[in-house]
Amino acid sequence: MVRIVRVVGERGKEVGSILWRCVYSFSLTLLCSAGLAFIPQGSESLRLVSDPGWTFPIFIFAVASWSTAAWYSARLTLGRVFDGTSLLDRTDTPFVNAIRMWLPRFLGIVPASVLSIQFQRLGEPVLALACFLTAFAMGVFVVKRRAWFASRFRGFEGQTTAIRFESLQQRTVLTVSLAILLTFILLSAVWIWPVEVTRFVTAPALLCFAFASWILFGDLVLTYYFKQAKLPSMAALPLLLFVVFSLWNDNHQVKLLATGAGDAPVIRRQIDAHLDAWLQTRVDSGALVPKRPFPLFVVAAEGGGIRAAYWTGMVLARLQDDSGARFGRHLFALSGVSGGSLGIGAYAALVADAGSGGLAGTPCAGGARDGAYQTCMRKVLQRDFLSPTLGYALYPDMLQRFLPFAIPAADRARAMEAAWAQGWENATGSERFGRRFDQLWAADPAMNVPSLLLNATLVDGGNRIIASDLVIDGSFPDAYDALDPVLDLRQMSLSTAVHNSARFSYISPAGTVSACREGEALVACAPGRERAPWGRIIDGGYFENSGVESVRDLLFAMRPALDRWRQRGYDIDPAVIVISNSPDAIAPRDKQDPAGARMDTTFLSELLAPPLGLFNTRTARATFAVTAEKRDMAVILPAGPTRFLWFGMPTKTHTPLGWALAGPTFRGIDTLLEPPYDNRRPFDLVLKSLPPP
Repeated sequence: MVRIVRVVGERGKEVGSILWRCVYSFSLTLLCSAGLAFIPQGSESLRLVSDPGWTFPIFIFAVASWSTAAWYSARLTLGRVFDGTSLLDRTDTPFVNAIRMWLPRFLGIVPASVLSIQFQRLGEPVLALACFLTAFAMGVFVVKRRAWFASRFRGFEGQTTAIRFESLQQRTVLTVSLAILLTFILLSAVWIWPVEVTRFVTAPALLCFAFASWILFGDLVLTYYFKQAKLPSMAALPLLLFVVFSLWNDNHQVKLLATGAGDAPVIRRQIDAHLDAWLQTRVDSGALVPKRPFPLFVVAAEGGGIRAAYWTGMVLARLQDDSGARFGRHLFALSGVSGGSLGIGAYAALVADAGSGGLAGTPCAGGARDGAYQTCMRKVLQRDFLSPTLGYALYPDMLQRFLPFAIPAADRARAMEAAWAQGWENATGSERFGRRFDQLWAADPAMNVPSLLLNATLVDGGNRIIASDLVIDGSFPDAYDALDPVLDLRQMSLSTAVHNSARFSYISPAGTVSACREGEALVACAPGRERAPWGRIIDGGYFENSGVESVRDLLFAMRPALDRWRQRGYDIDPAVIVISNSPDAIAPRDKQDPAGARMDTTFLSELLAPPLGLFNTRTARATFAVTAEKRDMAVILPAGPTRFLWFGMPTKTHTPLGWALAGPTFRGIDTLLEPPYDNRRPFDLVLKSLPPP
């Protein structure tokens, strides 16, 4: 027994020495292959390469590069005999030599093999076959290369079949140097043209290229060349730099537009006064007359990445098109979280474009079949917003993490905002998403552009911080006003304001907000005032994911004005529309049925239970907020069939949270917009509640 334990221990030390020598090729190949296969976001991103064009050939080339890097790095680091001080350098047993030979070959076929299986599971047999052929070709090459190129290997490493060698040929050094140079070329291209480059080099290809470059740099530079110089392996150096330099290299300051002498004053409106003015414009137009019911809608849009953005935007666009734009004239405000904020922001911007110059004249509305709003919403949101952001995260922003100073231009948040602004401009021909947030309401005399409440969360405190044209005062308990004069956020663009609500870690970083100071006191920001970091903003879903909490606060703040108008004989009928994108979500109930509960896996529960509980409360808090809002509506007015309207999604549209969806997924969501409708999509109830034109 003692002998068995001793043998197992010796083998364990030998395996540990081998794996540490090629830690980058081993860990990144296995872990990243598993991530693409088993993490839902990874699986959904793979669908991006199924679109026609160059995306899949580039992806296959990236997979081949990753496979080659994994095999090549492991072969060189395991085969080289250094000064003999490590266990691996001293050992020349059949067991160790078998691992030296077969581990690199195994790593070389893993990426394409795993992806072949995953594409087959995704229903893409052609792509699965292409990956299988890539894995097969890689396997044949690494096994047969010496027989095929025997003359070229003669004299290299002592003999053609050697596993251990003492030095490298010059061409190997040149190959590695060229690969690292190409990595920096890709880094520069993504940095300068993030949206343009990622139209062809999509997120999955970017990941594969990044894995290849990290493996080469980690194993051959930080391990191989340091040991060749008779220094310890520096494989752990990036982790050390990442931790230490984080004290000084925060480059995630919320981006602001440049100020100018001719800048218009910031638009802020008190809720009471604005509601009076909004209703008065309806009186002046003849839409609001005494004793005739007048529906007033307030919308809450749930978070959930591009799935939430697209579903929210398309529901609002469908209501706008089917009502002949009457729905928008009854829509007072929209509250959004994360992807829901992008959906309501896009809708409000379309309404603003329609009011300023006519939506029909925009490029996206040309040839519209089912309404200008829906057509434009599709062209704005049916885009890959993940790849530009991921490209920045894997290249410029990744490099930033290992530098002791901040480079604001490398912030991956800017890639997301640029993708939204450029997508909007390409679709509509306007620069509205890149303009100052409050200017969305600058040319809106009829007050047709609804107010926005974009909900974010403050890291240091956990409170809401809300960006809105409405003044966020004491009516919103324990919430900060993002456009408070002392905070340096008034020059942010519409895309930045939306993104602050949608900074879901780790794709989007926490945004650093500055405040203006005089000594220790906070003062209103002005040119020349001292700025100092005040707090960090993350996704609004961390606080409450439905956006309903802010709707509830707004409705209570509106009560005094609504009571005054009712006393004057106007029958104003408030209604809440909740747009939920959680597939198969059930409209909230008063009591939970124990039969509907589920017990998740107990695997590693000591470690996983706390984070899983925190994550699941995100949905539970949203459901609670909606339930409370449904109850509180009865405080404002008696319950009615159109007082609380819930737009939900069925399970078949289930997709993971993220910022990219494949074409078939978008088309699946589009089918939910077609009649016949069920009680989860009450389009007919909303349209019937609108007075005739």
